[in-house]
Amino acid sequence: MSAITANTLASSPPDPRDEMLTKKELAAKLKVTGRTVENWQREGFLPFIKISSVVLFHWPEVVEHLKTNFKVCRRGVVRPRTGV
Repeated sequence: MSAITANTLASSPPDPRDEMLTKKELAAKLKVTGRTVENWQREGFLPFIKISSVVLFHWPEVVEHLKTNFKVCRRGVVRPRTGV
């Protein structure tokens, strides 16, 4: 078994489970504007980490938070009235 060198670690692809994103990178992944990310962040829709003036988003946490707290609604679905 060979020893792991600094070059080997540097050339290894990053683990997507540990991916930290900037606001611009997150906006690109979510296909929204940076302003939308700011609004969602302010409204509590996106979990984030802030260190001094640096804001980072942990991609797996963002995805899990969105899946847990939001659902897809279909238009045109007729729902029965209650109490009729």
